[in-house]
Amino acid sequence: MIPYIFFPLLIIFTTSAGPIFGPSWGLTPFILILIVIPIFDFLLPNLNKNDDELFPKPAYNIFLFLILPLLILLFVAGLFLASKVDFLSAFFLGASIGMATGSVGLPAAHELIHQTGRLYQRVGVAILILCFYGHFRVEHIHGHHLNVATKNDPASARFNENVYKYLFRCITSSWHSAWALEKALLLKKEKNVISIQNRVSFYFLGEIIFLVTILGLFGLNGLLFFIGHTFIAILLLEVVEYIQHYGLERKHISNNSFEPYNECHAWNCRAAATNWSTFNLGLHCAHHKQPGKQFFLLSNKKQLMEMPAGYPIMIMLALVPPIWFRVMNPKLTARNLD
Repeated sequence: MIPYIFFPLLIIFTTSAGPIFGPSWGLTPFILILIVIPIFDFLLPNLNKNDDELFPKPAYNIFLFLILPLLILLFVAGLFLASKVDFLSAFFLGASIGMATGSVGLPAAHELIHQTGRLYQRVGVAILILCFYGHFRVEHIHGHHLNVATKNDPASARFNENVYKYLFRCITSSWHSAWALEKALLLKKEKNVISIQNRVSFYFLGEIIFLVTILGLFGLNGLLFFIGHTFIAILLLEVVEYIQHYGLERKHISNNSFEPYNECHAWNCRAAATNWSTFNLGLHCAHHKQPGKQFFLLSNKKQLMEMPAGYPIMIMLALVPPIWFRVMNPKLTARNLD
């Protein structure tokens, strides 16, 4: 239990060095996430518990709820400092705090929006709105999990699609997909699409109010801080989605029908520090098999499609497409020949 609390708190408290000591300390979370955590991943054995060793742990749920107020404190402290420094420092400070939101906050939000209780979902959506990404709740639950590993899914990266092309396609298509999904759900319930009941519109309105408030209270520096924060947080979220499904496709059966999801349709990652930092986000094969299963109950066992390293290393590889293709394409080719 301790690692799943220690590592997220370490990232959040390390990130607080920027607001406390100044923008130059904003490098701290980058060093921790991109250098220190990969070292832990390398030195520690992969997660490998038997399924009968996994038990419900209510304390984890309490900790998930605490992520939101901690991030808000970090965000507000960053905004106050950003309002007193130059434009570039304000943007960089936001990017620094975006590392904590993207690596801890959004994985926590992902876990929360998959739970059935309203409080879980509302806290998860609040974290998403902090990143101007509320629509993710609708698209991910009703779109991604249904269409994963098909061309109907904005968040499933195609074979030989580089991460930059993917990011543009995924981020723009996700908005459209979320709207279309919500529209279909409302029409099915015979409700008005243009109304407060439209969650995509409601979340977007909340984001606009949030952004206008920041601009009104903290001016241009606050806006630059917000842009830096949101850019990095969304970048981390979507690059992780890129590496989780890169090149994997479900076989087309007929019309819009595809073979059922199986463990060949998601890349798994059992690196210890990666999973301790992200609430077992790396155990992605098991998550897609049972999306509502709480993160501490996800299977640790080796899957068919295993990543060669933890998320920080895989993210850095993805950002250099020639190296990414050289590492990952042979694995896909070998799998297809099996």
